[in-house]
Amino acid sequence: MRNLANNQNFTNGNIPADLVNFLRQDTYSLIIKGYAGTGKTTLALTILNEMQIKANCLYISTRISPDQLFLYYPWLEESFGGSRKTKLTEIAESGDGSLVFVDARLDEPGSLFERITNELMDVKAPTIIIDTWDAIGFFMDKEALMNNARVLQTWRERAGAKIIFVTESPEDTTFDFLADGVIELKQTYHNNRKVREIFLSKLRGSRINSPSCIFSLNDGIFRSYEHYDPKNFTNIAISKEHARSIDQNTSPDNSHIPSGYEELDKLCGGGFPTNGIITLELDTHVNTRVAMAFLNKIIAGFMHRGNPVLFQPFEGVESEHINQFLKPQPGLKSKGSIEILSNKNKARIAEYLTSPKYNENKKKLQHFQNTVNRLKTRHKKGLLSIIGSDMAQGLSNVENGRHGIESLVSFIKANSTLSIFVLRQSKDDLLEYLSEISDIHLKILEINGSLFLQSEMPWSHLYAIVSRNYTTHNEISIEPIV
Repeated sequence: MRNLANNQNFTNGNIPADLVNFLRQDTYSLIIKGYAGTGKTTLALTILNEMQIKANCLYISTRISPDQLFLYYPWLEESFGGSRKTKLTEIAESGDGSLVFVDARLDEPGSLFERITNELMDVKAPTIIIDTWDAIGFFMDKEALMNNARVLQTWRERAGAKIIFVTESPEDTTFDFLADGVIELKQTYHNNRKVREIFLSKLRGSRINSPSCIFSLNDGIFRSYEHYDPKNFTNIAISKEHARSIDQNTSPDNSHIPSGYEELDKLCGGGFPTNGIITLELDTHVNTRVAMAFLNKIIAGFMHRGNPVLFQPFEGVESEHINQFLKPQPGLKSKGSIEILSNKNKARIAEYLTSPKYNENKKKLQHFQNTVNRLKTRHKKGLLSIIGSDMAQGLSNVENGRHGIESLVSFIKANSTLSIFVLRQSKDDLLEYLSEISDIHLKILEINGSLFLQSEMPWSHLYAIVSRNYTTHNEISIEPIV
């Protein structure tokens, strides 16, 4: 059984903030729309857990039994325990005000409406979830259904209750005017990857700042992702817990290097391949702070094991900013070292790259090669090289373009245990070549204002990039989009 107390995925923030503000009202009616499989039931159950609704609640299931709900959502057992009821007679007899799951698959609409009305009259400020409303409406004509819906709304207001209607007919807007809130769940595709999106159409009494956002159903939990703020990708630090995991996470055959992200390591067969080339491609609107924050764990892993790191600052991340990204938590010390190519040296390299004089400029590039050789000689351990696209792209101006890129990449690969190239989508020539030779090709994308990681090689579904904010620092994690 999953331990919710230790499950970081089940914390405040799973539901969009605008929706949470609406759900905090004393009384409301909410319609959750969406076709089959879009996550409506998962959202309804997550609302119960996140809003801490554990008493005076009736969950009416007209499609599957409570036993099946607890089977498909194992965390319900820990959250709500013995509150499960399967017959209306059990509810009447218990009278303990607990959260009750009702098997209403065989109930007649008339008796079910009567039970709901009695609940509204007898229980103080109850919460009632009808999953699904379609199963009730199927047996009633439209006029009768509308009249019963009006009665429920009237009694809901008088009782100070909350009613959530789940429906699989998103195109039907008949009851939208009656409800205080209307939200819709949709499933689409982005670059052939499944994407789930929630749309907040109407939230009476609550302001809608973000009308839509991406969400996931990983582990049977509704988890939405807010629009990212570049400020959350600063003050990144490695925690003591992660440092301990670095010590424990070693590859017996030395064939893989841990990325620092468990999900990514699983995808790549144990981590990044030793002596491999990694391409990290940034979407047009992704701030370079995000790339630096994402790389923090792999850099920290190398340094914690006593290995050297060569870092060539890329666009938006200059030498003076590096230490802000790479500082460990108090009490942690890095065993390795990092060599940052300063602005001065970077300028010398850039001068070489833009000049047509091959022999003269080749001498200026020698600084980079000497730095690599010095690090290898001094440390005698594996070298991590992180190279920005400006240096690599500029080299294409020498030795007939692509040959220059090939020469630089060959040199870096031959002298590094792991090579990571960071570049924008606009770097077409370099991107095309690296795509051909990279062992792993990752992309950081912005979709509807949220950040995601996508692997082109090997192919993967999307992973959400999440910044977890702690008192002393921020830390990056990735979560699969399911």
